[in-house]
Amino acid sequence: MTREVIQALRQFPQTVQATVERFAPAERIEEIRFRIGRPMQVRTEKKTTSLPLTVTRPFLDELTDRAAQRSTYATQQMLQNGFLILPGGHRLGLSGTAVMQNGAVQTLRLISSANLRIARALPGIAEGCAARLWTHPASTLLFGAPGSGKTTLLRDLIRLLSDRQGKRICVVDERLELAACLDGAPQFDLGENTDVLSGAAKECGIALLLRSMNPEWIALDEITAAQDVEAVVRASYCGVCFLATAHAASREELLSRPLYRSLMQAGIFRNLICIRPDHSVKIEKEGPPCSD
Repeated sequence: MTREVIQALRQFPQTVQATVERFAPAERIEEIRFRIGRPMQVRTEKKTTSLPLTVTRPFLDELTDRAAQRSTYATQQMLQNGFLILPGGHRLGLSGTAVMQNGAVQTLRLISSANLRIARALPGIAEGCAARLWTHPASTLLFGAPGSGKTTLLRDLIRLLSDRQGKRICVVDERLELAACLDGAPQFDLGENTDVLSGAAKECGIALLLRSMNPEWIALDEITAAQDVEAVVRASYCGVCFLATAHAASREELLSRPLYRSLMQAGIFRNLICIRPDHSVKIEKEGPPCSD
């Protein structure tokens, strides 16, 4: 097992660790799934394998209870979004019975399945992209298919801009994936000049950080709504550069979607970085730098 898998499984019952160590395939594990009444599964980049450990209600209750560390207020907040953050930035996604109030999920109970996503920081992965940003310091959009490594690449770009260029970077970590803060402490190294706002919607988070933290750059993951685009456009008039990601396998697909087409037409993102299926990258476009 890799160091990341060992770290993630420390929160889990010993039977899980022993089963994965003995029966999991040799390829790098990306996810471990638990469904009541079904065998535990591990997923690598190439395949999904069932392991000889059947998930039961008591087993899943113990697993989620250990991961939640006997439940805290912060845990209840995360349960509203269907996941728990573990030490190291690993994420335990949960599904079960939703407790609703005023049309919103308040928490989850009777957990029926869980999905452990193994988080990995890959320092240096963004070296090539960062070198181009030193000479073309403009707002940059990373795009690629789901699972192509956009978030991992974005993390390293943030770290390099922060540490090597000394840029004041603020991160709007709406889904707690970029920094994966646990008890307020980022589980990933995003650089010594980086400030993180966790759990805020992008539109609100961008406005808050502009008022309070005087950023030179703002980073955010997954632009998915018109409000995100509007907030980015408004903030760009203040001279702030952006680092962001979008789901699109190619530039053609990016421009075919109305949301991203409107973003491109606004002229905010001058650098487009395409992440190919083999995880290599290509800078698609360059333009003038952000205003000082």
